[in-house]
Amino acid sequence: TRPHSHSLLCVDSVPSRTMVLLPRSGSSSLIASASNTIAPCPPYRRPYVPNPSLKGIFAGSGSASMSNPYIARAVIELTQRPPQDVSLLYIGTASYDINKFRDKQTDLFSKMGVTVESLNLANQYVPKEEMEEAVDKADIILVSGGNTLYAVDRWEYLGLDELLRGAAHRGKVMAGGSAGAICWFDGGHSDSRDPDTYRLSMLNHFEGNADPSSESNGQNNEDDGNSKDWEYIRVEGLGIWPGLVCPHYDRIQSNGVLRMTDFDSMMKRHPHELGIGIDHHAALEVDGDEFRILSIPGQTGSVNLEDADGKGRAPGAWIKYVDDDGTVHSKICPRSGKVTDLLQMLEDPQKHLLLDEEVELCRKENPLLKD
Repeated sequence: TRPHSHSLLCVDSVPSRTMVLLPRSGSSSLIASASNTIAPCPPYRRPYVPNPSLKGIFAGSGSASMSNPYIARAVIELTQRPPQDVSLLYIGTASYDINKFRDKQTDLFSKMGVTVESLNLANQYVPKEEMEEAVDKADIILVSGGNTLYAVDRWEYLGLDELLRGAAHRGKVMAGGSAGAICWFDGGHSDSRDPDTYRLSMLNHFEGNADPSSESNGQNNEDDGNSKDWEYIRVEGLGIWPGLVCPHYDRIQSNGVLRMTDFDSMMKRHPHELGIGIDHHAALEVDGDEFRILSIPGQTGSVNLEDADGKGRAPGAWIKYVDDDGTVHSKICPRSGKVTDLLQMLEDPQKHLLLDEEVELCRKENPLLKD
């Protein structure tokens, strides 16, 4: 059994579709006593105190956000350098290094003066020395959307996972949307079981001229009437930040299921974790112990506008938790605040962090390329 970020042992009354695995090699989180947390902090969780060097922007959609000037500028500003002095490393493993997805997420950065490099390792072996050099040179590490499970598995197989954890704690800006948001956290609500996100399927499909904005992650199929038969699954991330992340929170995908609704069901199966829902056109920015929620101007989301001139809904983020009665609660995430008040980590992950048994089925259907 491969290592994971937190220890996992069997507990009484494990919900269906969960399994027990051993821990991924440790994330270096600090812990503190309960304070003014946004969500209640039960005895099995503690407020998370981050390394002050940790920085990142985690969006509901990579294609929508990283191609938007508002979000791209925010990513660059976290480096505290002018764009012409910034180097960005794009890692497209989750979308199998398909050029169209890379171009969609990096073209704007290039136009703004940022030096963009790619680390292509989804379909080929890359020596560890080459990965180390690429990571060390980067000021920003941008991860694509796509199949989170495949990406994290591939990184672990090649040894990139430890390089990325080290880079985060050295103050490099970690960024991405969808899979590129989930991967930095303990885990996430993922569409990695969608066959359209499998390696051979995507490589075959995107040999043509398909529009990269139609990526499976976050595609809104609410009205197409052709729902496909697959389920969202909980996948593991790198465990740099704690929490269970749901990107595209306000969107329906090809299975016809609204993600915010299914996320509630997932929270009930994983009741000890704190959930974070991020709308398709929103992002969570973290800079040490400060956070803020970014909303792409002119876009809609799941948060009701309550000001005098506001109408409709704006993009935002939500905090979710399960009480002792098994009820899922949702709270709108404040626009800014302290990470210590926002995020919580498990006191005893060996006891309380559960994995999804569907993960192993997904691995069989979308086998990892082993060089």
